[in-house]
Amino acid sequence: MPKHRQRNACDTAGKPCAAKRRRLKGSLQRVSDIPLDILLEIFSHLDPHDLLHLCRTSKSLRAILLDRSALSVWKSARRNLANLPDILVGLSEPHFASLLFDKYCQLCLANAKTSHVQWSMRTRCCDDCLKNIAIFTPVIPHELIKVKGIIPSHFSGVDCREYYHVPSMISLTQEVKALLDEGNEFEDWYEDKKASLNAIEQLGEQCETWLAARSWAHKVELGRIRQKRVDDVIRRLKELGWEFLIDRIPRKKIASHKLVAYSRPLTDRSWRKMEPVMVEFMQELQQRNERDPVRSMMESDTPGKYFSYESWTLDGESNMFGPFDPDTRKLSDGPSW
Repeated sequence: MPKHRQRNACDTAGKPCAAKRRRLKGSLQRVSDIPLDILLEIFSHLDPHDLLHLCRTSKSLRAILLDRSALSVWKSARRNLANLPDILVGLSEPHFASLLFDKYCQLCLANAKTSHVQWSMRTRCCDDCLKNIAIFTPVIPHELIKVKGIIPSHFSGVDCREYYHVPSMISLTQEVKALLDEGNEFEDWYEDKKASLNAIEQLGEQCETWLAARSWAHKVELGRIRQKRVDDVIRRLKELGWEFLIDRIPRKKIASHKLVAYSRPLTDRSWRKMEPVMVEFMQELQQRNERDPVRSMMESDTPGKYFSYESWTLDGESNMFGPFDPDTRKLSDGPSW
């Protein structure tokens, strides 16, 4: 359904959406009633990502958080993140947080699915802007050849070429014209620019490593929560008397159920809602298992329970087929077709 239709449907259906907006607006208004020092103390216990969201919540919160008096809040929020590299001089705390956690392109303001931080330019770009020749070009003006090493750029793996940041070249052109004929002063200026560029690129590498580790830790945590949810669902199903069937079906049949495959802890309330559906699902699995028991055993999580492949005895002799499980022996001793 298109977005405008969703809005109209919400407005005509009732008042739930309007009431929700009123509650949100009222809660934001109450925030301004809190003394400023207490508010800043609360904000200092958040992450920089949370502060960015708060800045975009209301004009009053944005004014509070972007005021210089709130600098200590941003510093405290950054220190709440373990192992995050220190910020460089000349890079503001909100800007640093935006580079790390925002997803939108800072050039065209598009909320792109894929955006990349260009640390040498201190900006986040989408793929379209990286391909825009008005912003990035492989051509360097003749007057900037001597300072090629300090022009912010990015390497394109598509055509294996270096693309240089046009706005940076424009500003550098003006500086170079003023310094090119001044000998030692030009050399000092160039070395300072080179050191600054190397420092921001080194910070970028450290931040990318930190973000990758953070993303991996988040995935591991979500996987742990999913596994715990599956374990809890299986435990509750066993308490309802489904243990015999659970031991004979693959774990993934339960884990892949749409109500189970969530990265969310299982609560008593959520189990009460999903219990009838899961019981019906187990009944369907039981009927399928009764129709085709051999296939169910073959699909089990532990095929070695039924068929033991190449194994070795203590005396070093090969034993191609080990002793069968009683259930499997019962099948093998049955009538042959």
